[in-house]
Amino acid sequence: MTITVQQIQYTTDPSAWQALARALGLERLEDGDDVWSEFAGDGVLAIHRVDSTADERTELTLLADGPEALDRLERELGGAGAVVRRTVLDDVGPMLVVDGPLPMTATVSASADVRAGSPLTVMPIWYGSSTDAQAAVLEAVGLRRRLSSDSGVWVDFTAVGGGAVALHRSDDERLELSFEYGGDLEVLAAQLTEAGHQPRIVDEAYNRTLLVARPDGPDLWVNGAQQDLYGYTRSS
Repeated sequence: MTITVQQIQYTTDPSAWQALARALGLERLEDGDDVWSEFAGDGVLAIHRVDSTADERTELTLLADGPEALDRLERELGGAGAVVRRTVLDDVGPMLVVDGPLPMTATVSASADVRAGSPLTVMPIWYGSSTDAQAAVLEAVGLRRRLSSDSGVWVDFTAVGGGAVALHRSDDERLELSFEYGGDLEVLAAQLTEAGHQPRIVDEAYNRTLLVARPDGPDLWVNGAQQDLYGYTRSS
């Protein structure tokens, strides 16, 4: 079973998001249009047009590589205590909707087989007051634990087919669109600047982070790949 992480950005300005995706170095997949388009790196960013700013949001999706994989996902999610329901959507096909403890969807998609070897990793971050149940769900469906903070505030997971998911302990509950970059952030900043954006790089306790304005909402965060493991444990 191959699982790929996809984050979906619902937006009233898909063309601006598509331009930002290209500037970040993501590769546009075939058959996209102004309503729905996909961009591959390590994982997949999907851009979905909506008509109202009230509908703008980010969602987490797990892409499975076949109907049998979707069936297995349903079993594993249920076994991990997730609230799962199955539905069918036009132009999408069978879909699992997970209402909790980690809200997301799962679908069968050819994009699950995309491996672009990109330094840019799709990494949606889920914020919540507790991350234990969410971590159990991600491990149950085959994502691999990578980095965990000794404080219990942060833990992230990678998918075999590409992409990652991070859990961040916080008082509020939300999903944030973000990325991780394994290359030189200065090079990425220059690439974005050449495309007409105005990125800036800030120092964080764990590494450096590139911030760039989004077409909607707060700045997009692109975290540099963490090398300093003080206060963190890397799973083998």
